[in-house]
Amino acid sequence: MTPADQLLTVDGVKLFARWWRPAVAGKPALVFLHDGLGSVESLRRFPERLADATGLPAFGYDRWGYGKSDARAVMPVPIMEDYADRLPRVLAAAGIGEHIVVGHSDGGSIALLHAMANPPGLRATVSIAAHVQNDATSRAQLDRHGTMAASDEVPDWLIRFQGERSRAVHLMAEWVRAWRATFAGGWELSERLKSIRGPLLALHGEYDDYGEPGQL
Repeated sequence: MTPADQLLTVDGVKLFARWWRPAVAGKPALVFLHDGLGSVESLRRFPERLADATGLPAFGYDRWGYGKSDARAVMPVPIMEDYADRLPRVLAAAGIGEHIVVGHSDGGSIALLHAMANPPGLRATVSIAAHVQNDATSRAQLDRHGTMAASDEVPDWLIRFQGERSRAVHLMAEWVRAWRATFAGGWELSERLKSIRGPLLALHGEYDDYGEPGQL
């Protein structure tokens, strides 16, 4: 089945979205949230495979400033809360009611924040390698990516996921700045996680490059 792409307008911003498997009446949609330097393209075939295994529709989108969505000059601080606050309006624009959120890395943090609000329509949450607190591995990656951005060097995969080199460099630099400022403000989700009332599946790899297992 060929994925169907569309542009959504949310808060006056154009967002690129994809349905890997179309909406089906009476079934919750799997909503995929990409990682902090990724896009719909970085999810590769995972949404299709999970949709086929579960028999559920599958939807994802490029957050503002990512991929084929409108560029964003300045990333917000705290970075995760802003994107989580926008998620219900994205779902409304896509016509999604009942849903299961599947988020990876930054997308996992956004998924957890969404679950904390216990919004109507949310049936379950899957968090993969989410950030819930400041750790040494996360800080080291911010330093590494900050150095690359400052020297105008970005990996090929980042250019591929963001569409062009200048956009990739800007995204990396802003992502680093926003996360550093977020951490400097004492950000963490640990205590707030207790407000989640719905089903939650949380996973974290032992050798994850961007966060330590203690995040789990």
